[in-house]
Amino acid sequence: MAKFTSLLLVATAAALATLSSAAPINPTPAVTAAASTSDENTIFSSSVKYTGKATWFTDSYGSCNEKWDGNSEPIVALNAHQMGAQAWGNPACGQKVRITNKANNKSVVARVVDKCPGDQCAWGSLDLSPAAFTKLGELATGILNIEWNYI
Repeated sequence: MAKFTSLLLVATAAALATLSSAAPINPTPAVTAAASTSDENTIFSSSVKYTGKATWFTDSYGSCNEKWDGNSEPIVALNAHQMGAQAWGNPACGQKVRITNKANNKSVVARVVDKCPGDQCAWGSLDLSPAAFTKLGELATGILNIEWNYI
């Protein structure tokens, strides 16, 4: 038993030495506040089009740290995959997007004020205020196929 414990300690020490000499892992978030101008121009490029689903929600305060009236203002919650982990101060906050219903070609311009959780909004999808959603379709529809881009 003592020999096994000694071997286990030697193996653990060797593994820790290997880990401590390895380069640190630096994950890159989808959107960062420290992005350079060229990075922001790429991220928020009006020429890049996204496709996904539009849903609607009623709330009045979100991850961009501001209040809004979704019944009168066309606002949007960007999906968490594209917004990234950062909340307040996120460069996506305040950006305007043009959203088009692919079924009827109706469109609306809305402002990003919140983040839609990753388990509720897939990449490319947006959660819209009732004021934005009704410009594209009926609330009773619930989900629309959309295309959108930053403007």
